Amino acid sequence: MVALRNQQNTFSGISDPAWEAFIDLMRPMNLAAGDCLLRAGQPARYLAYIVKGSMREYYATSEGSEFNKAFVLSGSFTGSLFDLLSGEPSTVSIQALKDCELLVAPFIDFQKLYDTYPCWERAGRLLTESLFMKKARREHEFLTMSAWERYQSLLREYPDLEQQVPQYHIASYLGITPVMLSRLRRR
Repeated sequence: MVALRNQQNTFSGISDPAWEAFIDLMRPMNLAAGDCLLRAGQPARYLAYIVKGSMREYYATSEGSEFNKAFVLSGSFTGSLFDLLSGEPSTVSIQALKDCELLVAPFIDFQKLYDTYPCWERAGRLLTESLFMKKARREHEFLTMSAWERYQSLLREYPDLEQQVPQYHIASYLGITPVMLSRLRRR
């Protein structure tokens, strides 16, 4: 909890009363590896902070193919922002890759927190801006970079990812086959 507070203070200077209100919202949740915080088709209701563990956000086709959208590691928030804001059934699933310790709260309660404490509204805006930047960078990489360049970019962004995530998930994230990833890794 101390690490989360320090992280938030770096960006938005959270006051003690605002921090206490935030703590009152959060509930601990444990997920075993393979369990889902959110499944496609369900309503998205929760925003979660990963205290420990790693997760993936992915899309699944009706044929059963899965496409990894993002990896979310400890010290980060997860929740399908598009689905939380739209109120429509979720288009994405969020799954624990390793056993996870989370702090979760209903997104609607976060919105009330924004209304009550401007510092939390600022923190939410900064988080949203960060997510937008990641999404724009990922789109740029997919449209302009080779598989090798995307792989190198991923390793720069997440230096320890290969120790935390199975190779086939990394391949899916990069838009390549596991065989092609194996070739890239030998390069």
